[in-house]
Amino acid sequence: MKFKVNSYHYNLLKDHERLSAFKEAIFDFMENHEGDSLDKTAFDLGCGSGVMSYFASGYFDKVISIEKESRIAHFAMENLKDFQNIEVFNADALDFDFESKADLIICEMLDTALIDEEEVPVLNRVRSFLKEDGRIIPQSIINVAEPVFMKNHYIQYEDLDSHPEYDVLGKFVVYSDIDFLEKIDESFQKDINLSLFDGEFFNSEEYEAKDLIDEDKYIKVNGIKITSFTRLGENIICGPTPMLNPSLLVPIEEIKLKAGESFEISLSYVMGGGIETIETDVISR
Repeated sequence: MKFKVNSYHYNLLKDHERLSAFKEAIFDFMENHEGDSLDKTAFDLGCGSGVMSYFASGYFDKVISIEKESRIAHFAMENLKDFQNIEVFNADALDFDFESKADLIICEMLDTALIDEEEVPVLNRVRSFLKEDGRIIPQSIINVAEPVFMKNHYIQYEDLDSHPEYDVLGKFVVYSDIDFLEKIDESFQKDINLSLFDGEFFNSEEYEAKDLIDEDKYIKVNGIKITSFTRLGENIICGPTPMLNPSLLVPIEEIKLKAGESFEISLSYVMGGGIETIETDVISR
């Protein structure tokens, strides 16, 4: 099927890994609920061009598709006009009058760690319109952090438009696992302990050439890399893709450590508040 889209949604449609993961998750939901009531309803929140509603249309008796941006909503209306079981509304899901409850809510969470994700307050509100045994796609998001040295010391996404230069200096640490069936506390704060790789890892002239290691063998650390993994179904986890939670590089105060040493940082942000809400503080080294 050919979709009418703007340039941003064209890039979303080109991200085949993301699309196939969501399509598989919708199929798995129906496979696991095959013997349940035949009268099933899905909500597609922030439906964009309507591709997720299109995927759901083959399995649900009714699909309610909501898009706040009027131009994009009209694209969705045009793309889905031939589907009798899909209704597209140009509306804000934060105050939309839902007349029934959903078996499934599809709410794409596209921004790393939900930091710049406008759907967070939407999901917190619409979750009350989910049936008792209903499900949400995605189910949850797992966030990890790694210590890095960044060439450019400012917040950067690793996406289609940006290819930041950096070196990962230690193993990743899982610092949060957010279940979308539960209310999301939008104000996030966590102290995270990170460790550098051992000395063998840094026994290379490559790191000295990059000015990462000084004459006393201290290693420079000036940032963290945040990566989000999206759990779409019981056995479906999708890592970052070009248009789904691209990794995020966040600067911290530059510190110097020996190989194998640890440090602790405080990381805070407002989910849905944007990257300007990110704050970091090195609290031990």
